[in-house]
Amino acid sequence: MTRVDLEKAREVLRRHRAWFFSLPGVVGVGISSREGEAVIEILLEREPSSGDIPAEIEGVPLRVRTVGELRAQREDVGAD
Repeated sequence: MTRVDLEKAREVLRRHRAWFFSLPGVVGVGISSREGEAVIEILLEREPSSGDIPAEIEGVPLRVRTVGELRAQREDVGAD
């Protein structure tokens, strides 16, 4: 992943964060890498309907992953 690709993905994510979270079932967004290229990863609670999410935004590819419901863990989980 080149720095230019990473910076572009960060900027696009920053500009569109609210839009991503307005999509049905989105529980998280972030930046990842696919074959050395920066991608914006969208985490969904359930499978998306066809056409809900485009393949890219402003030239940055989007990767959709269905992860189910996310829940915060207690702070003391795993503490010694």
